[in-house]
Amino acid sequence: MSPEEPKPGLSRRLRDAGRPSIGLVLVAVGAVVALVAVAAGGGPPGSDRREGGGSPNAGADAPAEECRTVDRRFTVRRRARVTVNFTARRPVQATAKGSATAQLADGSGEVTITATASRSATVSARVTVAASAAGSVVTRGKGRACAFAATPAEAVGKARAGAQDRARRQAEGRGGPRAAAQAKRKAQTQARGRAQQRAQERVDQAVPQRRSELQSRAQRSADRQAQAAAARRAAQS
Repeated sequence: MSPEEPKPGLSRRLRDAGRPSIGLVLVAVGAVVALVAVAAGGGPPGSDRREGGGSPNAGADAPAEECRTVDRRFTVRRRARVTVNFTARRPVQATAKGSATAQLADGSGEVTITATASRSATVSARVTVAASAAGSVVTRGKGRACAFAATPAEAVGKARAGAQDRARRQAEGRGGPRAAAQAKRKAQTQARGRAQQRAQERVDQAVPQRRSELQSRAQRSADRQAQAAAARRAAQS
């Protein structure tokens, strides 16, 4: 071989040296190493470059991340239940006249005396009423949330739902006490009105009987007073 001729490759030299089998083995090993490198790298050189400058970990199979912020007004509702006691009262009075006649001590005649008596009382009725009512206020809430999902659209939906839930909780924290106070005032007004009405109805039902009792007592008292006064007058004559 002249100096100007290029040196043959390793496999050529091995074949020339009478060892063709070793050259074939080395070529096969080189091909296997190349295949393993391609499989480990996920493709041929340069295949991990993504359009738009994404990271190698942000491939088509990587989860999508989205964040959303919600800032809106919410209607916060609360219910309250209260118990109210109410007592209705009404004064009742009855007046009666009684008369009595007694013979004079000297037998010259008789004397008649008239007396008046009055009796009074108060009719009362106590009623307990429970009532419930709802109150509502409109207040603003703001929330932000991020979510991962298989697709961007699904991630957006989850992020928006999470942000809205946080915004709603914030609004409920702000408006809940006011809505509860409003509901309590409404319930108290309703319960007081019902209790007052029912108590007045019970008083109205009880007044006639109570007045009749007072009338009887006043009449008996007037009769006794008239009899006593007539007896005293007759004895003095």
